[in-house]
Amino acid sequence: MIPRYRPLATYSLLLAAATGSWLAWELAQAADFPALWIAALCVGFNLFVFQFGIPTPWVGLTSMERLPQIGLLLVFSPPVAAIICAVASLLWPMLNRGYSQGSLTVAWIRAVHNAAMTALMLLAGGYAYLAAGGRHPLDGFGAADLLPLAAMALAAQAVNVASMALFYKFDRRDVRALIKPVYSVMDLIFVPAGVLAAVLYNARDPATFALFVALMVVFVLSFSGIGRVLTAEDAERSPLARLFKAGGALHGARRMDELGERILAEMRPLFRFDEFYLVLVDREERALDFRVHEVRGERQPAARAPIHEGLFGWVVETGDPLLVSDWPRAPAQLRERALDTGKETGSVMAVPLHHAGAVAGLLSVQHTEPGIYSKADLNLLQRLAEHVAGAIADARAFEDLEDYRLRLEERVAERTAELEQAGRDKERLIAALREQSSALERESREDALTGLANRRHFLQRLAAEFEVAQAVGQPLTLAIADLDRFKVVNDRLGHTVGDEALKRSAALMRELCRDTDLVARIGGEEFAMILPGMPLGTAAEFCERIRRAIEQHEWRFVHPQLRVTVSIGVWQWDGRADSTALMEAADAQLYRAKRDGRNRVA
Repeated sequence: MIPRYRPLATYSLLLAAATGSWLAWELAQAADFPALWIAALCVGFNLFVFQFGIPTPWVGLTSMERLPQIGLLLVFSPPVAAIICAVASLLWPMLNRGYSQGSLTVAWIRAVHNAAMTALMLLAGGYAYLAAGGRHPLDGFGAADLLPLAAMALAAQAVNVASMALFYKFDRRDVRALIKPVYSVMDLIFVPAGVLAAVLYNARDPATFALFVALMVVFVLSFSGIGRVLTAEDAERSPLARLFKAGGALHGARRMDELGERILAEMRPLFRFDEFYLVLVDREERALDFRVHEVRGERQPAARAPIHEGLFGWVVETGDPLLVSDWPRAPAQLRERALDTGKETGSVMAVPLHHAGAVAGLLSVQHTEPGIYSKADLNLLQRLAEHVAGAIADARAFEDLEDYRLRLEERVAERTAELEQAGRDKERLIAALREQSSALERESREDALTGLANRRHFLQRLAAEFEVAQAVGQPLTLAIADLDRFKVVNDRLGHTVGDEALKRSAALMRELCRDTDLVARIGGEEFAMILPGMPLGTAAEFCERIRRAIEQHEWRFVHPQLRVTVSIGVWQWDGRADSTALMEAADAQLYRAKRDGRNRVA
């Protein structure tokens, strides 16, 4: 027996001995076995569920196994159900290489442990059910059956979780990281299906039971496909899946340092180690780049070494994995190849990271004690390396791209500085042209005298507001204002006074308008106001405030003889007319205000 597995094998054998003793005593009392073909079918269905059921990656089992287990407990006596399910659990590690991590030793240990655990679960669950007053065999269902069924499910689950926790403890794994609460919840979900299967079987209706079994087969196969998509792997039933559930996180790392931290964090529950290495191969520099090196929890400084130096150089040269369970007894050629670091070494594992047909780096764990690692651990690390290699390739590509971008930015900055030094006159010219361009842009949208929107901008905004009003069904009101007898102001007081009157009138309108409104100068002394969402009555009151503000303004500070009033026409869009018709209607209202004596809103 490999020293690595002695505690685990001892625990599994003790569990098997204890469970076997209990089972033998029960069988000696009485045992009503079904026909051999029925028992074989039950074993086959258990294996079918193991193969295609929903994977529970943290513990390496399949949560849908409760369906046949609970069903058999409610059909046969506890010892008979225990034997049938234990046979399936004994066979499964021998049939599934992934579950046994490619190791015959692991396969036998898991076979013994799983068979013993399954038998113990069913014995405990079955007698908890009978002790709680459960009917057996169960041929119907009522409220009185709930308590016994709950006792059965919880007793079986308690034995299952406790056994798996001890298994991973003796396997030197991180139990809390591998056994999650969701595991227990998922198991209990399928208890009702097992109860229904038992009720249908015990009702002696073969056609209905056969239909149920067919539906369960379709159900299991459907959920198998869903489970495989969700896990992004073939839901390998081993601790390896603990890492692969974080595969997306590994591929999300954009820098090698970040990726190294994630790999290290995910490896801690899987392996015992005093030293961890993530080494990359730099082909251009012919060097090994030690990206992550941790010794007893302490991070070591970055380092580089020749590409063919030491054991890591041998792994890169050959492209083969390395496993040494007892370093002092390692082959002489390996010990001669190793560098003298002055550190004690007992067990060593190193696997290459293959990508695009070449070795891109390697992962390695080491421990001061011998016998820590086995062939199964090496298989686990190799499978891990397959996923890490792709993540490293992505991270390195992004890192190279980012480094290139930074270098390019530096070169651009240097070149820009040179151009700025050599052509400051050109930069000033560009700045002047930009200023002129901005001024032209403003002129194309703004009235130069008042700073309001000009007629061009007004027409563009009016068309846009029409589309909004049509889309949401809100009111759209237009007001057109004209300063009264403004030609007299220009003729008598001069254009300077007239321009000031225009600017102050524009400022008063802009101050009173909302942020959503638009005030534009569309002619000499003519203004327009777009009032989106404002009903006609409210718009008339609003325009009256503008009229009073202009009339009551202290114009004497501009010129003692200056007096300015305004006439305003208001109209609301009726939902049918176009923008031209709306302007004509508002204009007509303005002329009405003029005819009625000016200085008013119509």
